[in-house]
Amino acid sequence: MIALVLVVVLLVTVATPARAEAMEVGTIIFLVGVGVAVLIVIAYLIVANVSERRHAEAPARAPMADAGPLVLVAHVNAATESP
Repeated sequence: MIALVLVVVLLVTVATPARAEAMEVGTIIFLVGVGVAVLIVIAYLIVANVSERRHAEAPARAPMADAGPLVLVAHVNAATESP
């Protein structure tokens, strides 16, 4: 039992981090910016993957020939003579 306690104390002593120094503001802003950029890229990839999957699962639209008759209408104003 004492050996187990000594091993645990030794591991805790080794695993304890060294005293930290204050980080500069520029470094903090840089790390936050990198984190935001990584999140944006991950979100973009997720949205692109979902969008691609929806396009693959959607049935193809029927060509215009199968949609029915196509009617074109043109309206031409008659030229009027001024008096």
